Amino acid sequence: MLDIRNVSLAFGGVRALTDVSFTIRPGIVTGLIGPNGAGKTSLFNVVSGIYTPTSCELSIGCIRPG
Repeated sequence: MLDIRNVSLAFGGVRALTDVSFTIRPGIVTGLIGPNGAGKTSLFNVVSGIYTPTSCELSIGCIRPG
């Protein structure tokens, strides 16, 4: 299970993500859609560790990355 709570990300004064929260349960196919500039890639970059979020609670299974 991927559990994301209150993810926020800013680049200088520009907020790319503000309090994004959702859960993806095992065995469920989930899509993320939205217009250009909506923050989809920024969210994936936070989840994968490429970007450091301004604030975030993230867990994968029972593990919270540290």
